[in-house]
Amino acid sequence: MRVTPDTNAVNVRAENVTFWFDETINDRGSGAQELGRRFLISPSDGEPHVSWHRSRIEVRPRNGFRPNTAYSVSMLPGLSDLRGNAMKSTAKVVFSTGPTIPAGVINGTVFDWAAERPAALALIQALTPDSTLYLDQADSVGNFAVKPLPPGRYLVRAVIDANGNRALDRNEAFDTLTVDVPLATAIELRTAQRDTLPPRLATVSASDSLSLRVTFDHPLEPTQQITPDMFVLAGEDSVPIAIAHVLTPAQEMERTRLAQQATADSLRHADSLAGKVLPPPARPPTPTLHAPRKPSVPAPFNSLLLEVTKPLVPNARYRLSARGVRGINGLQTQSERTFTMPAPPPPPPPPRDSTARPSSTGKPPRTP
Repeated sequence: MRVTPDTNAVNVRAENVTFWFDETINDRGSGAQELGRRFLISPSDGEPHVSWHRSRIEVRPRNGFRPNTAYSVSMLPGLSDLRGNAMKSTAKVVFSTGPTIPAGVINGTVFDWAAERPAALALIQALTPDSTLYLDQADSVGNFAVKPLPPGRYLVRAVIDANGNRALDRNEAFDTLTVDVPLATAIELRTAQRDTLPPRLATVSASDSLSLRVTFDHPLEPTQQITPDMFVLAGEDSVPIAIAHVLTPAQEMERTRLAQQATADSLRHADSLAGKVLPPPARPPTPTLHAPRKPSVPAPFNSLLLEVTKPLVPNARYRLSARGVRGINGLQTQSERTFTMPAPPPPPPPPRDSTARPSSTGKPPRTP
């Protein structure tokens, strides 16, 4: 129904921010800890203190509001009434315990980089050099706006907070970027699981006698140019085998698309020469007005296809080395793997003679 103090108020002396509702808020089975996850106070000094009073909830920082500080207090979606009807909207109030509210803001979009889609409800942190922490949560399409902020330099971090503890934990996807306020424009954060180790060769397998499927143990930086001279392939005699091409997953998909298009074009050309009436070419699909956005950089990958210049020998052992291949953390190193080419498949059985008739004795006919 309302929030006190009013948004954009200055010289506020209230001890709490109070959210008023027209129904009783359900706290059964959740308690203060669960209710605390529904509120963000920025700047933050830890988990907020939340008091439940049926149709009223009071929120304040752990150590109280500091003087001469501008605050943003957000109520996140998820609160429900006694019948389980959950709120889907967000409420936010901005005020200051001093005479002014700074106009600085960091806004942008956060993406799940590997999935190439917006990271809904991602946690956004903006940290100053003196360790003041500002918070926000991305909306359902990944947009965020951390405010109000005084001028300065901020380390911005987006986290896909899987366990909801508002901290970066191991194996959680994140991204960081340093920005200046008020010079910052809209930024893009691409979350991914990151490591402090460079990528190394994990597996090498033969797709056929002229191509190898190579995987790394960490994702690779998608904007780098990966060339054949980054790899060395040799047999047991240590004689190098030339690598003709290295294809990323995107390049493989493009090659497949071009091959399918060339096949369709050749079939259409053959039909036109035969005098057949050809159907009109398919029209491209009309883009939707609300198509989900994708990050400006393609998704990272950990698989490559290597094509060699001469067939590899079945049952022979080979050694593949990689150097200079860069991971998404910017690190690179040299690694190698040995592998054995698989044996050729056995020849198919000879076809059965469909003209032979069964003998009168019930035994199979003799083969001449």
